[in-house]
Amino acid sequence: MYKAYVFDLDGTIIDSLNTIADCFNEELIKLGYKPAKVELFKYFVGDGPRILTERALAYIMERDNLTYSNEEKENIIKKLHSNYLNSYNNIDDDYTEVYKGIRESLEYLKENNKKIAVCTNKPLKAAKNVLENNFGENYFDYIIGLDENTPRKPNPYMMEKLIRDLDLKKEEIAYFGDTSTDMLTAKNVEVYAVGVTWGFRKRDELEEYGADKIINDPLEIKRI
Repeated sequence: MYKAYVFDLDGTIIDSLNTIADCFNEELIKLGYKPAKVELFKYFVGDGPRILTERALAYIMERDNLTYSNEEKENIIKKLHSNYLNSYNNIDDDYTEVYKGIRESLEYLKENNKKIAVCTNKPLKAAKNVLENNFGENYFDYIIGLDENTPRKPNPYMMEKLIRDLDLKKEEIAYFGDTSTDMLTAKNVEVYAVGVTWGFRKRDELEEYGADKIINDPLEIKRI
């Protein structure tokens, strides 16, 4: 077994798709747009809220045959992004669920004195809120997410900081995630990359971006 187990958040530990879609669609409606289908958010998410906003607006412009200047588009993105963050940071997470089997696997790791950590492109405040709501305070040994000064994954910054702060060696770490961004993140810091298929993306994507192992059930975490 490894000494430390690092997890992406959305699509790996929690199924937040409906919550994200509901919050974002609410802001779209306020600006006069029709909502996007929930399933599309599987492909909008993964690289932080700013990129989510850019992808969603690009889809809406194509769907509704809209044309904006670069300045107009940037203004819409900034407003949507800001409003979405404010909404998401202040919700009760009624629709966010921990994937079945995750709790059991995390408890197993803790019982075996393994460090468990979260490395996410979700804003740090929102990440801490959803984790505390679902697992309680200080359940994880380390949580790192986006803030104004933190580059998003797959930039290695967050993982490198985690490795330093927890005084780990790269070969002591297994990293779990559900997207190409996660596999690239693991590869960029040379840690063991585990792709999970219960999240937002497909197995083919995880294989293409270099997963060392792919698992289909959260209970398989205990065997790594």
